[in-house]
Amino acid sequence: MRKLILSLGILLMLPLAARAQSFNLYGGYSFVHLDSSPNTANLNGWDAAFTDNIIPAVGITADLSGTYGSINGVSGSSFHTFMFGPQLRFPAPVSPFVHGLVGGVHVSGGGVAGTSLAAGFGGGIDIHVDKLLSFRPIQIDYIHSHFNSTGQDNFRISAGLVFHF
Repeated sequence: MRKLILSLGILLMLPLAARAQSFNLYGGYSFVHLDSSPNTANLNGWDAAFTDNIIPAVGITADLSGTYGSINGVSGSSFHTFMFGPQLRFPAPVSPFVHGLVGGVHVSGGGVAGTSLAAGFGGGIDIHVDKLLSFRPIQIDYIHSHFNSTGQDNFRISAGLVFHF
């Protein structure tokens, strides 16, 4: 009986293993507004994401970004994020999506650096140009980090291209 159940389980899972994996690569411009009260900073840089679509509407996303500028009067500062989490989307020619991300943030500048846990949530819209390419006119994310016993409420706005494989 055990062998029969195991065999049936394997047989039922074969179509899942045989399905064509679909994934997306996103890259684009990123603007971050850091809010480390009482100081704030506006930074510019890049955002990139890899999303493995488990099913057409659900995926797992790895999101990396780097923004640069002047933080608290220190030029040459940087703010990098590395976060991961689920993404839900409505597969259509104009495809809205939302995601929840957890990971970390690394801030450096003026010879000082620090890394903190981070959590973010947000979403955006992808406009499909053709089978292999979409334009992402906007993605907005709220990113919470915690440095020096103080929480930071940061906002990121991005735009770029999504390649479908």
